[in-house]
Amino acid sequence: MHTISFINMKGGVGKTTSVVEIATLLATEFSKKVLVIDLDPQTNATLSFISLKQWEKIKDTGTIADVLGMNRGASSRDEDFDIKKAIIKSPQGIKNLDLIPSHLELTFLDLDLVSVPARESVLKNKIDNAGLNYDYILIDCPPNLTLAPQNALIISDYIVVPVTPEVYPAIGLPLLVNRVQKWKKSFRDCNVEFLGVIFTKVDGRYSVHAQQMDALRKSKIIPCFSTIVKQNAPLGKAVAESKPATLVYPHCNGVEAYRSLANEIIQKIEDDGK
Repeated sequence: MHTISFINMKGGVGKTTSVVEIATLLATEFSKKVLVIDLDPQTNATLSFISLKQWEKIKDTGTIADVLGMNRGASSRDEDFDIKKAIIKSPQGIKNLDLIPSHLELTFLDLDLVSVPARESVLKNKIDNAGLNYDYILIDCPPNLTLAPQNALIISDYIVVPVTPEVYPAIGLPLLVNRVQKWKKSFRDCNVEFLGVIFTKVDGRYSVHAQQMDALRKSKIIPCFSTIVKQNAPLGKAVAESKPATLVYPHCNGVEAYRSLANEIIQKIEDDGK
């Protein structure tokens, strides 16, 4: 089982879109059994697989907030909450793909778990005890390194960093690398490595995009995937239908790029042998 966290300290870089499309492609076209865990309180990955109406039916009984043991009043869950209760099987009828949805109250996770021992390992313990059987777990993380992404890093083999090739989204990469390295020193069970940077929302009309991609490749701060994802309207349109673009616009340029990226990810991981 390979676990990949998608992280960037900057929001709006196509992180959620990358998780959703790559997960869908791994499941539908590469026959991989995939679990998506939405750790971002914005719930965008969740609402890319299920409708708002569906989410409202389960938001107080089975989300990642319950898995992590958040104290949410009458609906709070004790330490024995079974992670399998939060898994939505085959959302949108997508074979081989399951989802653990997010909750808005993840915003307060650090406060709710402030006194919990080993609070950085809550998700790890839940997954280890559940005996889950997946080829890939993809985790959509919020744009920070607070408690939610810390729980993701401990169980992850790899980090993928979506980056829009502009100055501000790229400027935080050295900080991200530095913080992850420090994190690994503090938690010896954490063996996560950077798998690569995905360049997203690339616009060939802007010279700064080409310059930033060239600079990041030369810097070798983090390896960069060969495939780039260009600015593509259908990727955004699919969200309004609560479906991955892979299902709605399977032959658009954006999906074709993610199809290539999914193949790159598989090849990199197989070559790594981790």
